[in-house]
Amino acid sequence: MESVRYLSFALILSAVLACSNTEKDELNITNRFEYVRDSTHNLSLAKIKTEKDWKKISADALSFNFTKDVIWLRAPVSDAAFSSGRIIALEWKALDSGILYYPQNGNFYQSFQTGDTFPKSLWALPEALDPSFQIPSEKGEGFLYICLKSKSMMSFPIRSMDKKTFLHKIILETSITWLILGFCAVMFIVSMFYLMAFRLYEFFFYTVYVLTTTLWYNGQFGNSFHSFWPDAIWWQSRSILFFLAIGIAASFQFVRMFLETKTRTPFTDKILMVLGIVGIVSSFFILFTESNTIFSRIISIIYMVSIPLILITGIRIYLKGEKRIQFFLLSWGTYMCAGYSSIFYYLGIIPYSLPVIYGSVFIFPLDLFFLLFNLLQKYQTLAGERNEILQRLLTVNRPQDSRYTKSKLGFVDTGESLTRLEQWMRQSKPYLDEKLDLEKTSLAIGLNLQQTSELINSKIGISFRAYLNSYRLQDAKELLQNNPQMSILSIAFATGFGSKSAFNHEFKKTMGMTPIEFRKGKPDSQVTL
Repeated sequence: MESVRYLSFALILSAVLACSNTEKDELNITNRFEYVRDSTHNLSLAKIKTEKDWKKISADALSFNFTKDVIWLRAPVSDAAFSSGRIIALEWKALDSGILYYPQNGNFYQSFQTGDTFPKSLWALPEALDPSFQIPSEKGEGFLYICLKSKSMMSFPIRSMDKKTFLHKIILETSITWLILGFCAVMFIVSMFYLMAFRLYEFFFYTVYVLTTTLWYNGQFGNSFHSFWPDAIWWQSRSILFFLAIGIAASFQFVRMFLETKTRTPFTDKILMVLGIVGIVSSFFILFTESNTIFSRIISIIYMVSIPLILITGIRIYLKGEKRIQFFLLSWGTYMCAGYSSIFYYLGIIPYSLPVIYGSVFIFPLDLFFLLFNLLQKYQTLAGERNEILQRLLTVNRPQDSRYTKSKLGFVDTGESLTRLEQWMRQSKPYLDEKLDLEKTSLAIGLNLQQTSELINSKIGISFRAYLNSYRLQDAKELLQNNPQMSILSIAFATGFGSKSAFNHEFKKTMGMTPIEFRKGKPDSQVTL
């Protein structure tokens, strides 16, 4: 894990150092082109050359959005931006097809192809991240032509740069990509550990969200096609929307479990469940349809609807007393609101710009960090699980009846220690602190970890976690009976439980009923501790 961080840091640092002392020779040349739209898809280069209805591009980016038309561009080869050896970059990595026709001597045109409908090895510049061409050394006269076809967006700038600037851009983009991938890998590994250790399914859906969204971003910005499946053109044309649809479904399920919407906001829970199902179904059909335009719009609409819905739901739950979701609101809100600008771009509402395209990419790692931090914060009661695991480790490979054969209590007055422990519990009530662990308890009664663990297990006959919960549940019973105005959530926090779900689970496991059922007046004889 540390090696991933150091490697990522070294890559980004080397890129910054490499680019810091160079003068960039890069020009936005979009407005140097004229265009013609071919709605018939039948116009050949010969016919295009005779076309009279060329229109000047005045903006700094193409703005054709999702169009079924073939877009033809032309520009004079006499322009210095098209001099020999310069790189022409079409800055949209999801472009399906771009073909450059460059005039040679006479009436001959040399053609160069790029775009993700061609294997990367057949690109004019296979090393490029963006679909790109290099102007050949033989310079002709007249106009060069570029033919663009895509089922994806066609709203992006076209840039001209020298070879040195082109290579530095590759280094910088690759370094930033691996920095983000390294960070995402750390989040993925940590969440997998908690999933495997504690079987909490919020971590499962968080893990799926990390994986699919990372793959979506890398597909969207050409890194997956460049590094992982350079010749899988069928998969590349579908992978971007596929991972996005799966990621949306996983994120909705994560939100449902994290915010406990099923019990707190049932109406919102049903909406999120339906939207998640739509995401899963869309991901299936994306693999078997030729045009993904409709699914792109469906997912964009889902995204736009879900952002305010989730934020409003989270704020409502926060105001009801669940203060520990503040980082969830901060991270989810910031990331999703940044995503709004991207959605507006995909819908053709706002034009291309670097903050619009790349803003959410840089916010995404922060989103992952704060979501995971808040998830761990919510489950601070895992400290109790850790203590239980610790006790198991202390007694591993020992038969049940003789696990304390080599007792650590040989010179300990167990009666006095038990009295000290009980007095501390009743007078100081340390169990009200959800972070109370075996280490703090050992210090309080003057024993070491092994002695305290053995004392509670062998003399009281229960685990440390169960011992703490017995006091917490006794206090909870009194509050449920004597304070009808207190909510279940408030009682859970007041008695040392880290969450309402943990409180409900322990209460029902011990008492045989939920706190609500207990409060409604079940006979006390049924609920002894």
